Amino acid sequence: MPAQLYAVDDKFPDVVAELEARGWRRLPFVSCPKFDLKWTNYAKIAWKQKNQLAQLLYNQRAQIQVDHWFPRTFDMSISEDILRLKFWFRYVEAVKILQQSFIESMAIDEQKFQVVARDNFAASPTLGLQLKKLSFNQDRRCEIQEILTQLEQRDPQFLTVCRDDSNVWICKPSNLSQGRGIVLCNTSEDMEKLLFPDKNCAVNSDEIKDRSMIQTKWMVQKYIERPLLLQNGRKFDIRQWVLITALKPDPIVFWFFKSYLRFCSRKFNLAHLHDQFVHLSNYSVQQHFARDVEDDSRSNQDEDVNAFEPMWSSEQFQDMLRQQHGNDVWSETIVPQMQSIVQLTLDAVLPRLEVVGQGFEWLGYDFLVDENNHVWLLEVNVSPDMSHSTKITAELVPKATADALSVILDTESSRSSENGWLPFPLRRS
Repeated sequence: MPAQLYAVDDKFPDVVAELEARGWRRLPFVSCPKFDLKWTNYAKIAWKQKNQLAQLLYNQRAQIQVDHWFPRTFDMSISEDILRLKFWFRYVEAVKILQQSFIESMAIDEQKFQVVARDNFAASPTLGLQLKKLSFNQDRRCEIQEILTQLEQRDPQFLTVCRDDSNVWICKPSNLSQGRGIVLCNTSEDMEKLLFPDKNCAVNSDEIKDRSMIQTKWMVQKYIERPLLLQNGRKFDIRQWVLITALKPDPIVFWFFKSYLRFCSRKFNLAHLHDQFVHLSNYSVQQHFARDVEDDSRSNQDEDVNAFEPMWSSEQFQDMLRQQHGNDVWSETIVPQMQSIVQLTLDAVLPRLEVVGQGFEWLGYDFLVDENNHVWLLEVNVSPDMSHSTKITAELVPKATADALSVILDTESSRSSENGWLPFPLRRS
């Protein structure tokens, strides 16, 4: 029996190793027309660009539902989205004014109370007036607190912003990946400079409706300002793999049993918005980090330089959470949220996918956990990085690749019971 033929991009050495071990023969070019298996990227997937996923999610469900797990995202090639972004930017500004007013009134009343207490002992004639002012401030503070309480109940993303003067949005070119071109903005002026680089003044509503003025396809997403921090105050995200092996007659999806965390190299700080090593956890960005004198000075004060790890396995995270909380927060709280989000994204996307022969798709979901252990979807990556970038991925990628090929090529009965790709049950509409 002649050897089976396969074609594969050079960036997938683990595919080559596994198929060679099976006795398959590699074709010299990926474009060879006759093959038994081709492992390469298909460019027309329905969520290849960031704006496509956001559009599908918002078209599938009311925004208030999506807002529970997907930071508000706006497509800057759509004029209505630009206007909506301006509204939500102002909304966050208004919330912060209320929060600051509440905090400041508490501090002022505390100071005034101390003065009143002193005047009371001195039988001051101004005591009555000061008590009236305190009463007025108390009523005003109660009104502000009631408004903030109502907003917290109605807005699923109310707790994602800090209580200080920040209002951060992350701007991503819709057709780029690996952290390229990403900019963080905290003023409407900065965002308008990105969107309308040739304009020297504020942009009005009529100009926004003129799509010809929009020069670059940007996606603008609310930045999660209160992430869970690990490793001495560093931000991280979670990369989770999902495999789609069939669409018809019914979709077949698998969930890889392990995931991994990717860390930023510098400590989280909203005052350093332009430092990609503080905010972008993509390893393609962080691998270029080089410690400078300032980093060494800070590290000598409060951490062991060699203790920092750029990646963690999900088991490390699970153990840390168990030690911290006394129960299995990973399995009981975080993974169920991740799986629910995957289900909701598949609900939106699978009906739009087209069958391409016997094609399959390996996806990389990026999640962020906030300080309340609430999980947020950041984005979904088509054909995620499969390099052995750290000891974590060097361990995970070969097994995930070999097990994926087993799922694709072998019958269910002949697969190993230790296959890491677990069937992911889908809701049937």
